[in-house]
Amino acid sequence: MGKLPGFALKKKQPARNASQVLLGRSILEPTPLQTRAASEVSLAQHTSQKRSARIRWNMGPCQHRTWVSALRKSGLDVDFCNLMQWRGFQFGSRRVAVKMKDFCHDKHELATELMQYPALSGHMPETYLSLEEFLASGRNSEGLWFLKLSDVDYGCGVRPFTGPKTAEELNDLLEVAFVEASQSVTALRRAKGCKPRAVGQQIVIQRAVDSPLADGYKEDLRVYVCCTASSPRKTFVYQKIGVRKAPKPMDPASGLSRAAHCTHYGRITPTASSADYRHYDIIFPRLCRTIAEIMRHFSPTLEEGSTVLLGMDFICDENLQPWLLEINQVPRLCYEAPQVQSWTEGMALDFLYLIVFPELGQKAAAHQTLWLEV
Repeated sequence: MGKLPGFALKKKQPARNASQVLLGRSILEPTPLQTRAASEVSLAQHTSQKRSARIRWNMGPCQHRTWVSALRKSGLDVDFCNLMQWRGFQFGSRRVAVKMKDFCHDKHELATELMQYPALSGHMPETYLSLEEFLASGRNSEGLWFLKLSDVDYGCGVRPFTGPKTAEELNDLLEVAFVEASQSVTALRRAKGCKPRAVGQQIVIQRAVDSPLADGYKEDLRVYVCCTASSPRKTFVYQKIGVRKAPKPMDPASGLSRAAHCTHYGRITPTASSADYRHYDIIFPRLCRTIAEIMRHFSPTLEEGSTVLLGMDFICDENLQPWLLEINQVPRLCYEAPQVQSWTEGMALDFLYLIVFPELGQKAAAHQTLWLEV
């Protein structure tokens, strides 16, 4: 029989098993859901690989803006994480932890530790660890002193006083300092985005250091210090230091005003030469010797892979001998003044190149830092 006009016979297709057909589509062909799932897996793998090639970092809220700027200037790919249990930098399985050590947890614990070693306690002003100890010393009858709450920052809880003082008068002074510090610390920590915490109950009482005045204003020094994260430990001092000047002059009209005796809210001038600070060439080598002695005692207590970034505060006497006032284990790095902010950002960037990048195995571009080994 001949072909019918307009029709063609179809080739017979091989029969397909019913299990091979799903909603009119062969299971050999990916469904939209399968395609989407595969894409998501691929994206997740790509994101994971990209993250593993980044440096992860986690530092304090009061330092965040400065670390963001420094890390951007490094040109490396970075990723911020927010883990309260850990501070530092990580790349793959390598980590540089920036530790908070007990020795500088607060003024009382620092003084307690240093006073066990005559070579170290000689770097502090005359210090007493309680009101009772101060009164029993017989030194209460003369001179200018500072009562300081131990675990308080930004000069809160610091009260200057002159002797002689009775036990009742000292307790009244302590109560005023505690109430004032509790209010101030709560407000400051909220402003910085930190959780409020209770003010410590311990104190120190320190003799005021007779220091030379600059145009009638009290000055002290902020010095940044770090150490290598691996043994043998090496200590470094940042050569550009901050000269801090009190907000008000030291004159009879100011009396015992904290604005005349405390520099925390005054002006900071970063300096790395005698052209900016007339005593720099004399004081800086003395600072380095003092810091080297202190860090030789403390840095060996760090775990392998851990470093510190400290802000040490000193005041110099009339002979330009530095005296240690306190150690800040999470030093403030963010300031409104552009010149000061540039100083802290430069220090942070130099810290990354000196300590962090080599420890993480990062091949960063050559970079000359202002860190000096002591």
